[in-house]
Amino acid sequence: MKDQKLDKRSLRTRSVIKKAVAVLLKKKRPEEIAVTEITKIALISRNSFYTHYTSVSDVLNDMFTEILDTFDKILSKYDYAEFEKDPYPCLKEISVPLFENTAFSEYVVFSKNSNLFVQNIIDALTDRFYSLYLKNRGQAHENIPYMVNFLVGGAIQFVYKWFKEDKTVPFDEVLKGASLLITDGIKTIRAIKNNN
Repeated sequence: MKDQKLDKRSLRTRSVIKKAVAVLLKKKRPEEIAVTEITKIALISRNSFYTHYTSVSDVLNDMFTEILDTFDKILSKYDYAEFEKDPYPCLKEISVPLFENTAFSEYVVFSKNSNLFVQNIIDALTDRFYSLYLKNRGQAHENIPYMVNFLVGGAIQFVYKWFKEDKTVPFDEVLKGASLLITDGIKTIRAIKNNN
């Protein structure tokens, strides 16, 4: 029972630290954020901060990992046949964490490390979709991993561009466009596999 309380307390502390960083990211670049600012907003001691994290970068990495884990949980609810039929519901659900954590999402887009973060997201989602494909379709053609990467990369770049630009196009329209491209891409993948 005591260990569970400690775990809950640790999770709560990490959560308030991440929320404080998200608040600060709306006003500052990560390298401008001081630990004292985080502790003041989170209402914790410096000792508490350093019990859980070594630096602001460490917090950002944890936030990034948390978003990827959330994506993975969402993706695990869909099977390939559902996704192949209509990718829109999955894309819509995957976009929710980005809007719930807009400060971090915009940091990912606008930071000097944005290309690395975006590539990490593409790689993680490509692996997940390829696993779904293999699970539901069995033996794959040697070109399939490249095509899956192309489709996932294109969908992520749609979202990336929307966050980076002035957002005049409704996000739902961007998701519908990405869904159509993915659907056509899946048809192409199937045609290539069937021709071999």
